[in-house]
Amino acid sequence: MNGIWFRAALLSACALVLTGGAVSAGEAGKAEKAGGVRDVDWHNSEFSVPPVGSCPWQQVRFAAGAGETAEHVYRFAPDRDIVFADVTGEGVEDALIVMQCGPRDAEYSTALIAMTADAAPLGTVSNPGVWTRQPADFTVWYGDIAVRVTDFDTGEGWTEYYRWASSAKAFVRVDG
Repeated sequence: MNGIWFRAALLSACALVLTGGAVSAGEAGKAEKAGGVRDVDWHNSEFSVPPVGSCPWQQVRFAAGAGETAEHVYRFAPDRDIVFADVTGEGVEDALIVMQCGPRDAEYSTALIAMTADAAPLGTVSNPGVWTRQPADFTVWYGDIAVRVTDFDTGEGWTEYYRWASSAKAFVRVDG
């Protein structure tokens, strides 16, 4: 009996360490079975991108992490990993992507967007709206998303908190 309890406790601890957050062994197994967003080759696929800076919601085909439309250039933010977490509370992982976009030969705005397993957009999580303000880092804890925003003009930074609101089908800021 002690061996079974020990293995269950060890499994829970491993799930906690691997996901970087507090989850139960059952939740870790659910995400593993769901697959989905981890199976998408995001850098080499076509999907609808939610608003990024002044770039509108539109369909973009990506190759090697970059894509173009008639007026805009899109790219996955260099050196930024895609983060997988359940941000809707549905028990299935979503993809959080730091996306950049702007007109050709101009500065890119940066936003944090969220996508589902079928490459459908959940929406924009954080979109500072000006190219000098960018999501510098973020973390997910029990579905809440803390985004560290940096202003390159002033050197200042602050943290904003977001949560998925299923009734609004959008991310809402919950810190003010």
